[in-house]
Amino acid sequence: MRASLPLAALAAAALTASAAHAQTTYKLDKIEINGVKSVPTPPLLAGLKDHSGETVTTNDLLADQDALSKELEAQHVVGGVKTSLRNKNNGHIDLIFDVDDQGVQAPKVVTVAPKLGTQSFVGNNTLSSEDLAAATGLKAGDDLSDAKIQAAQQAILAAYKKANKVNANITGAVKQNGESANLVWTIAETKAKKKRKTEDEGTAVDPSAGIAPQ
Repeated sequence: MRASLPLAALAAAALTASAAHAQTTYKLDKIEINGVKSVPTPPLLAGLKDHSGETVTTNDLLADQDALSKELEAQHVVGGVKTSLRNKNNGHIDLIFDVDDQGVQAPKVVTVAPKLGTQSFVGNNTLSSEDLAAATGLKAGDDLSDAKIQAAQQAILAAYKKANKVNANITGAVKQNGESANLVWTIAETKAKKKRKTEDEGTAVDPSAGIAPQ
């Protein structure tokens, strides 16, 4: 039965052999990747530096170990890699990776709200940009969350309603500018319609008679 030993042990042996000017290269007969369940194994084998039939050094094998670990990490496979060698005592070896595959864990995405750079208004004639900016309550450097933008839009609508002169349709757009974002409000103003008087509010006119009723 051929013995298996950790790669670290072979690395130490190779250093000793190098000092004695003995053999420091090996014929790689086979590579095994065992225990992988979450991702396909063939692409992992293909991504290694060395392949079956090649002549390798201990440093080559260590590079393969590092490459496999990095690829599993890139594919978010949780678990470690244990590496060993099957020494056939004739200059030939098998490289064996035993992967402790504990499944794929999606990376955590942390969303950071952009900071407000500038706030500008387009299409506002009835109310000044200074008044509307004050109404939104937003200042440069504030975090721009969706909730804050919606609240600012409602505040602009309220300012127009209070003015009682025009109606307004308001849309906002966030334009990224490096680490900050510029908020542009586009306003479409329309004249407010006057209410028609009812009979309770004034004198009604009969168009067919042409004169006001007595």
